[in-house]
Amino acid sequence: MAKRKNKQQDIEKRKKLKQQQDAQLATGLFNNVDNSDQEGEVDWENEEMDYELVPRKANTKKLVESLPIKKADGTIERVVREVEEEQEQEEEPEQEQVEEEPEQEEEKEEEVEETLTPQERLIQTKEEIAELGSKLIEDPEENISCLTRLRKMSESKNFMTSQLSILALIPIFKSLAPSYKIRPLTDAEKREKVSKDVARLRGFEQTLVVNYKAYIDLLSKYSKISYSNSMNNNKITSDQLKRGNIALKAATELCLSSLRHFNYRDELFSIVIRRLNKKPQHAEDLPIFTKSVRVLETLLKDDEEHGDITFDVVKIMSKSIRDKNYRVDESVINVFLSLSLLEDYDPNNNKDDTPKLKMRKKDRVHLSKKERKARKERKEIEEEMKKAEQAVTVEEREKYQAQVLKMVLTLYLEILKAGSHSTDGKSNEATLLMGSVLEGLSKFGQMSNFDLLGDFMEVLREIMTDIVEEHSFNDDEDDSAEGGMYTGKQLRTVLLCIATSFSLVLNHNSMGKLPMTIDLSKFVSTLYLILADLSLDPDLEFSHKTLRLADPLSNEIEKPAVNVSTKSELLLRCLDFIFFRSKNGTVPRATSFIKRLYMLCLQTPEKTTLANLKFVGKLVTRYDEGIKGLWNTEERISGEGSYVLGIERLNKDVDLERSNSGAATLWENVLLDKHYANMVKDGSRSLMKNSKPNSTNR
Repeated sequence: MAKRKNKQQDIEKRKKLKQQQDAQLATGLFNNVDNSDQEGEVDWENEEMDYELVPRKANTKKLVESLPIKKADGTIERVVREVEEEQEQEEEPEQEQVEEEPEQEEEKEEEVEETLTPQERLIQTKEEIAELGSKLIEDPEENISCLTRLRKMSESKNFMTSQLSILALIPIFKSLAPSYKIRPLTDAEKREKVSKDVARLRGFEQTLVVNYKAYIDLLSKYSKISYSNSMNNNKITSDQLKRGNIALKAATELCLSSLRHFNYRDELFSIVIRRLNKKPQHAEDLPIFTKSVRVLETLLKDDEEHGDITFDVVKIMSKSIRDKNYRVDESVINVFLSLSLLEDYDPNNNKDDTPKLKMRKKDRVHLSKKERKARKERKEIEEEMKKAEQAVTVEEREKYQAQVLKMVLTLYLEILKAGSHSTDGKSNEATLLMGSVLEGLSKFGQMSNFDLLGDFMEVLREIMTDIVEEHSFNDDEDDSAEGGMYTGKQLRTVLLCIATSFSLVLNHNSMGKLPMTIDLSKFVSTLYLILADLSLDPDLEFSHKTLRLADPLSNEIEKPAVNVSTKSELLLRCLDFIFFRSKNGTVPRATSFIKRLYMLCLQTPEKTTLANLKFVGKLVTRYDEGIKGLWNTEERISGEGSYVLGIERLNKDVDLERSNSGAATLWENVLLDKHYANMVKDGSRSLMKNSKPNSTNR
């Protein structure tokens, strides 16, 4: 009974409590209920708990069923993955807001900058550039909008902002851009649905390419302004000139980095090559000009394994030189001598390619049909892997080598033809490049085919003949004509033509590719003819580039390591080609040249005289008794005729065989015995002593 009374009391208390709460709810005092009368007891049945007050999370993930997976035990497992579609759609407007933010920030900053001093504005610009750069380095894909902001700052009209942004973008592009080209997305790829990570990566790559293209265009625009091109233009300010040099320095830095393999490298190379179109006339442009030359040489030297960069550089340079009608500096042509791609090129297939012997049947390993099929599949997989890695095959490299060689030799031939029509001393830019072209032709000419060899020989003979005919005696000329007097450049050009022609023919003969013998007697007789004029050249022992000691304070371009052979060295090279490296040397020619060399030694400086006497000693060793009579007159009183010098004959070519050089006497040896140089005295006396007949028997 007692229990029933207690239950009824509890029920009555609960009814009273509910009635009180309902009354308080009607008056808005429900939250202020004081439960102190309940003696600290909590109504766990009617009061809401904390976890019930937490709002529920909406499940935005959508389940998508993928292809099932078959396990090793044969059971098939169902695969279900989650895709968040709603969140991706919500993020799209956020990206649009990020793109709009830079424009809004620019407007705000312009308003703020008006109230700042120049020093404060500079500090603020540096801090902003540093902040944008650090964000790009930390997380490039997330902060790719900072690259767009920094690139737009490089286009600012404020010189300091533009300069700092251009320089800051160099290391950023170096770190962000990969060492391969990023191709644009196709229409089908743009329409297809991809995952969030793939879409994020694609957006990063496309934004990077767009900003890099705009940056290259900006450098190309600024680099067109230089001190040499703006000497007579008062509208161009000093800030624009400085920014032009900064842009070119930035382009050279990018060329030497991994960006040479990135997109738009033709436009990047064109920026550097455009500055080489004309030799700078202002001192401020000389360091930039020299650096551009060195950058191109480095690109050609480093591209030995592939050839694609070399092909692009040579193609752009050849087109630029033609467009300028060969009005370029000699050092630009010398850049082609750095071609490392052609060092191991053998277009005539002269390598010892011995055919591989087939394996004998008894030595073959027997493979079953299943193994042969597996080996075939492995080969197909390997070929696909090579294509995927974009590996340059040997065939592609040889293709680049053939194209580069063709472009270089064609350009050389065009310059020679253009220079051969202006040997009369008139102004022609191609004539100034003859030395560099002939130096390059002597290096790469042996790689040309037989048809191109004939063109080169014809042009070289024409250049040499035009110079000789211009200074030859003629009956119709007045007594005031200069006759056989040559200038230093003309003598050098003739020597280079002779040395290059012998080099080309001998290299092809060594390869065994010439179906006929080429007559080089015209080159031999021309060398014999100009020996007298060489003796009167005051700059015989000076190089073509430095006639005197260079001024250490002058702003001259660093001289290349080519085309610096002296005329004396070229003469000895030509003589060595004739008598020791070809079959053009005979006893009559040897005696004629010895007589003419002795006449040369009476006028030449000490070093050249000593070198000529040593060469005469080599001829004596080779022909021995056939030429020793030149030093002895006792056995010559037999009426064999008189020696014809050759240069006084009008309208006739020099005929070495008919000059009767055997009747000549080396009376110059007596004068050389009284030479001021002791080494020349000893050389002439030793030649006289060795030429005496039967000297060992006395």
